[in-house]
Amino acid sequence: MVAPLTTKAALLQALFAGPGYGLELIERVGQRTNGRVRLGQGSVYPALRDLENAGLVRSWTGRRDVRGAGRPRVYYELTVAGVGAATALRDAVIGFVQAGEAEPGPSKAVEARLRRGLDLSAVARSLRRRPGEKRP
Repeated sequence: MVAPLTTKAALLQALFAGPGYGLELIERVGQRTNGRVRLGQGSVYPALRDLENAGLVRSWTGRRDVRGAGRPRVYYELTVAGVGAATALRDAVIGFVQAGEAEPGPSKAVEARLRRGLDLSAVARSLRRRPGEKRP
């Protein structure tokens, strides 16, 4: 399946819900997309750095828990410019999806061409069968 969102686009959308650290944002994207978009740590952290360099995200370091145990976490949140970019991206996707809902589907000509293609594929498969091979 083709990825429906880039890592950066998914992170911008996840950060709409508020600040978070890398692994939390990965989980947030997974939950919000019902597991359809899975981000890997290897792509998330460079994407967050790129978003920060572009001025769309800011980061700060915080402690892992109240006791101060463990490595400090780096938290990220949208900047004003990031909110604008994330909103523009969201509006573009919504507009695209809404436009698709208004369209009834493929035209009759496209549907006929697809059916002919399926028929030709079936004929080609039958010609490839070896003599004596059973049909499925």
